[in-house]
Amino acid sequence: MAFWSRRSPNTLAGVLVFVAVAVALGAGLIGWAIGQATDEEAVTVTTTVAGETQPTVEQPGAATPTGSAAYLAAGCGACHGENAEGTDVAPSLAGHTSQQVHQQVRSPLAQMPAYSEEQLADDDLEAIADYVAGLEPMEEHMEPVKLSEALAIHHWMAISAIAAGDRGDALHHVGHIIQTVKGEHLETMKEARKMLRAGELHEAEHLIEEMLAGKAKPGLSRERLSLRLALSAIDLRDRAEAIHQMRHFVEQAQGAERAKGQAALAHLREGDLHGAEHGIAGLLGIERE
Repeated sequence: MAFWSRRSPNTLAGVLVFVAVAVALGAGLIGWAIGQATDEEAVTVTTTVAGETQPTVEQPGAATPTGSAAYLAAGCGACHGENAEGTDVAPSLAGHTSQQVHQQVRSPLAQMPAYSEEQLADDDLEAIADYVAGLEPMEEHMEPVKLSEALAIHHWMAISAIAAGDRGDALHHVGHIIQTVKGEHLETMKEARKMLRAGELHEAEHLIEEMLAGKAKPGLSRERLSLRLALSAIDLRDRAEAIHQMRHFVEQAQGAERAKGQAALAHLREGDLHGAEHGIAGLLGIERE
């Protein structure tokens, strides 16, 4: 206190002004440094307040893996190409819907192996499905020969139902096709539905057959096709569709197979998808975990 008492008021005021100017200059330099820093560098720019160093920008969290990254990590590119462009082993994926991807991964109907939730988590599958659904469709994918096996089965089942005079079941399968396809194929199937509703079965059958040009008829009976579609519906947790297909199977099956089909149908009606899945897999002669 003795030191300050010997100084004049003018001297004290000058010191305070000097301190204020220094603080202002320091703040200005820090602001300039932040303005010059890149986004990444700005994370590390700090200010000192009361002796404590505090970050001015929070460190961003880890980036969420993209659908493309999940696709490659799951090994999809080994068969379908790194950009899903297709190879000699497997087709291009452009033009497929998210629903098609889910069905083919969990319950494949061709040569592709099934992937369980332990092998491919639901979140990763969802990311992959969104990635594939967002790919720019390739013109050649819309050709009937590029139809997925499940979609082709719905075409054959519609034709089979028309041959049997079952217009209701034909409309059911055509409805599934309409929910999946795009472009010219979609418009053609909508026209086929109009014809079916108008009772023009023969004309509707021809339109559906045109979409199957070049697609070999599956070497399965109508009963077996119903089982395959029922199993796919269970994988998609579509109990109503699974029940619909199993009712058709039971109507056509005989003997021990009919009894097993009825048991699987009972499981479905009770909401026991796991029990129904094993029963249907047994009828198809395949193993399910």
